[in-house]
Amino acid sequence: MNKINASLSAVINRFPDREDVLKWLFLKSRDFQGICDDYHKCQDALLHLARSDKDNALALLKEYALLLNELEAEIIEKLDEYLQSGTAGVSGK
Repeated sequence: MNKINASLSAVINRFPDREDVLKWLFLKSRDFQGICDDYHKCQDALLHLARSDKDNALALLKEYALLLNELEAEIIEKLDEYLQSGTAGVSGK
């Protein structure tokens, strides 16, 4: 994979030791692609809210931080499923 999707790149930046597996999952699973897209959008929203001076920014920051944690847990779950399945062809780097 020469060009890395921005959503996948965001997840790889969070879990760099699992890059090969993340790329494989992204290529093979629409569900995983959706999780990566949500993760990237959530990160972008957090960055935007961190610079915001709106009254509700702090509450939204907390909400999006919780969502980001939930998405990370979902990504870890997908990685664990992959590792438990023993799928061949990809190193578990």
